[in-house]
Parts: sequence; C-alpha cells; structure tokens
Amino acid sequence: MKILILGSEGFIGRHLAESATKQGWSVVGCDLIEAGATAYQYHKISLLSADLELLFSEHEYDFCINAAGSGSVPYSLTHPLSDFEANVSSVIHVLEAIRRSNPSCCYLHISSAAVYGNPGQLPIKESDPLGPLSPYGWHKKISEQLCLEYFQQFGIRSAITRPFSVYGPGLRKQLFWDVCQKLLKAQGSLELWGTGKESRDFIYVEDLVQAIWSILEKGEMQAEIYNVATGVETTIEDVVRLFVEALKKDVKVIFNQKVRPGDPLHWRADISRLSDLGFSPRFSLGGGIEATAKWISAFSQQ
Repeated sequence: MKILILGSEGFIGRHLAESATKQGWSVVGCDLIEAGATAYQYHKISLLSADLELLFSEHEYDFCINAAGSGSVPYSLTHPLSDFEANVSSVIHVLEAIRRSNPSCCYLHISSAAVYGNPGQLPIKESDPLGPLSPYGWHKKISEQLCLEYFQQFGIRSAITRPFSVYGPGLRKQLFWDVCQKLLKAQGSLELWGTGKESRDFIYVEDLVQAIWSILEKGEMQAEIYNVATGVETTIEDVVRLFVEALKKDVKVIFNQKVRPGDPLHWRADISRLSDLGFSPRFSLGGGIEATAKWISAFSQQ
C-alpha cells in the first residue's frame, strides 16, 4: 500500500506516519517545515503551490490522508483569511490534484467536531444539524462539502472524519499543554476558562490512528462522515484534576466562569457508524492522560 500523508510533521500526521511505516506500508509525507531524518520519503511542499501537482503526477497513491491545515479556534477568530486558506483553499487544491493526476487515489479528510458547535442533543450523530461557533468550524464545514462535490461530480472517492477532543504525546497546544505551561508559572493556584462543568469526548491519538485505518480498510469511500471519539463524556473539571494528579502537582484549580469565544459547552459523540467498521477504543482516559503527562513532563525539562 502506498500512502501520502499531508501534514506529516504535525501532531496527528506524525502518529499516522509512524504507524503506517511500522506496518510496512510505503509512506510519503509532506509539510511546510524543514524536517530532520524520517523513516519515510519527505517533501517540503505548500498545499497551495504547483509542486503539489507534481507530487501526485510522479507517484501513484492508494490513499491520501489530509492531516494538514490550521487547528486553532482562537487563531481563526483573529486570522479568518489565513484559516480559510489553510482549511479550505488547500483542500480544493488537493482534490483537484487527485482529479487531474491520480483519480484512483482515495482521499481521507480530517475535519473536526467543531462543525457541530453546541448540539441540540447528546450523543451527537453525524446526521445532526451543524452550527459552527468559529471561522475554524465554518471552514471545516466548507471543506467537507468540497469532498462531497468532488465525489458526486468527479467520482473522487473519499471519507470524512470528525475527530472530537484528540490528545496525546506530541500535542503542543490546547487543554493539557496549556495547563502544563500555566503550572510552570503557578503560585499555588491555576486559572482556566469556563466553569469546569463543560464536557468533551476525549480520544487518545493512537485510537484516532486506528480509527483511520479502519475507515481506509472498510469504509465505503463515498464522502461519508464518521465521528471519531470514544462516546464517553467527561467534564473539563474532572479531566484537569486527573491531569494535575498525573503530573504530581498540588495546585488549586480556579475556573473564571467565562466562556471563551468559539468553545462549545458539551460534547459526546455517537460512534455507532465507526463501531460498525469494527473500531473500539483501546486506551482509557486515565491511561492516555498518564502517557500525555509523562511526555509533557519530559518535554518541559528539555
């Protein structure tokens, strides 16, 4: 199997590339940075450049996974145009390159649960109404429509994933990273956004990787959508407590009672569609947090 991973040097992309390489697949990665030595063929390419076309014309891929783009809600609120280019313009460039040069390649798009916003009910099904709360969420919604367009109009086979709250070693942003950075400066207390009663459906990154392999192996590839999560709802208050305990810190956590722009209140996914493909999460929240805390502690001491 020959697989192209876009955004191979990012958080999710690195885990995908490492897993695919271990399985003996032929892996090609591309990203915007100068990468060090990799176990796979690497290209420094912008998805908005003409070089992307060459990448598809010079190789025949079975699958292309798009783990590139911007993944920050706050950034999208202050830089909506840049977020659009990273999460929408880049996607149509990829789909067009596949259409023109490698139409048999199946495309897997990594979208986001941010397209749901504040859902009307839990658990959230893929068919539920969408209500993005940020430019990031809106742009992810548009990118999904592009996948459907290219399947219906040009027969480009694809699948869309909506990951919920992905975490794990290597993630240098979002909740756990932010908590750790604040702990380094904390003087007995730690202030976080919200009330602490907000909830998320956390999924460890290695479970996300396995979910993607399940989709590539068994999915219909007709621009269908899959929630990628565990189906378990956990409050921010509880998950922060577990994380602080894993770091062996004694600190008082204070929630500022303010809702951060773009943040939903409650998430829990219905993962029936993914489960039908044989997927089942292997990592408990406690185990995943322990592994994440261990990595962050080691990284912070470098």
